[in-house]
Amino acid sequence: MFKKKCALFGTGPVFPVNDVGASVDFYCQTLGFTLDFVMGDPPDHGSVTRDKVGIQFTRSPEPFDARAYPGWTYFFVENIDLFYAELAARGVNVTQALESRDHGMREFEIRDVNGFRLRFGQYL
Repeated sequence: MFKKKCALFGTGPVFPVNDVGASVDFYCQTLGFTLDFVMGDPPDHGSVTRDKVGIQFTRSPEPFDARAYPGWTYFFVENIDLFYAELAARGVNVTQALESRDHGMREFEIRDVNGFRLRFGQYL
């Protein structure tokens, strides 16, 4: 039916947060992302990127506790040992140490300033 093909080339999660400014600061200063934009005063939406990964934050209309959120965001990484060393040097609180796993990934996990679980992995 459709003659032209389309392709997905990325995804950009939007996290509900209580403080957009603090979220943007954590991702830029601690995780090495670059600020794309913030909107509003006080900020009610913002975006950061690192390499080909973008994340947006939007102010939650209700108090939000990410620690009660059952999911996580998974980032595929090249040179994960180097990335892990970079985050460790920045003082990131690692909640699951870097290790090779039976399912074919080398990975580790942290929690961000909001309590979201962020897992980083590289194919073995």
